[in-house]
Amino acid sequence: YKTMTKVLIVCYGFGYGGIRACIQNYVSHIDRDKFQIDIYAYGVKESPFKEQFESMGCKMFLDPTNDIATNKIMRFVGKLRTYIKEGQYDVVHAHCNLISAWVTLAAKLAGAKVRISHSHSTAHFSGKFIQNCWCYLRRWIINYTATTKMACGKQAGLTMYGNSQRVIVLPNGIDINRYYKLDEGKIAALRKEFDIQPGVKVYMNITRFDRQKNLPFAAKIFKEIHEIEPTSILIFGGTVSDLEDNRNIIKEFVVQNGLSDFVRFVGPRMDIQHLYHLSDCWIFPSKFEGLPFCPIELQAASIPCLASDVITNEIDLGLGLIEFMSLDESPKEWAEKAILMSKKIISYEVILKAFQDHDFDIRTNVKKLESIYKGELK
Repeated sequence: YKTMTKVLIVCYGFGYGGIRACIQNYVSHIDRDKFQIDIYAYGVKESPFKEQFESMGCKMFLDPTNDIATNKIMRFVGKLRTYIKEGQYDVVHAHCNLISAWVTLAAKLAGAKVRISHSHSTAHFSGKFIQNCWCYLRRWIINYTATTKMACGKQAGLTMYGNSQRVIVLPNGIDINRYYKLDEGKIAALRKEFDIQPGVKVYMNITRFDRQKNLPFAAKIFKEIHEIEPTSILIFGGTVSDLEDNRNIIKEFVVQNGLSDFVRFVGPRMDIQHLYHLSDCWIFPSKFEGLPFCPIELQAASIPCLASDVITNEIDLGLGLIEFMSLDESPKEWAEKAILMSKKIISYEVILKAFQDHDFDIRTNVKKLESIYKGELK
């Protein structure tokens, strides 16, 4: 057992979001004869994915009491340091954006040899003076306590670490086999579940209900779509943010505009790969992202996505499935573009090559991550 490299992944919460999905993809493909991967999720007492990770051999520790948002910093660092030291972890991998500073500090104090900070966002600095002072302090601490600085994309690395830092970009690789295959039976069942008649077009956005995802704007876009395509359906789903829940704003808009029969709120889902195939176009008007998972997965399923141009163009794999629009454009202009977008029949071989060429193939990327964990790549 001690010949294995022991890795502790640290993150905030462990729900339906993209960071958890990224972790899950890598854990499910890593060589588990060589790496023991455990999870420390702070600020949360339960997770719908606990059993899945335990079935892959992960020890899961969910710690609702050690939340950096409510605890004093040194208490957080001290408690995490004790856990790392007692677990004798060789590697600590923090998926916490700039909060990774406190994780890599705890890891250094505990004697972990490889200490990784990982950026999953392009929005780290708030513009408020005091907050930015804290952000610069965290960046400085990461610079002195992390052995490896990582990011899911070039822009996510640049905004978190600054120009002068050497950063390993490791895109959120996926297994395209999970998304490419179309299960007609599952699609038919979903159409029945959501009461969608044959031939009716489906627009979708299943994500977190918070300000970043800009879902009220997506609802305004659908209002314009509905004017042109009166039978179309919009599906909203996903988790509710602990910080911001804007569902009521969206539901109120839906009712006021007579869209109640045409908008479905479906909550978080475990069958996202089938929902992708139910969709004719994904509307993705986020205000900011790191390098989001969803548009990558959609391209594996050959589904078009209309995204805001604040999102890095690294998500476009050249398959003709991604279109970008400015958030300054009107909902009507977004609607007209979305209506013109449609599914394409793209061969498996073409999609696989695009994923390999753009470094999004999980089988290639997991080898790179293994080298990082072994300390060969810094």
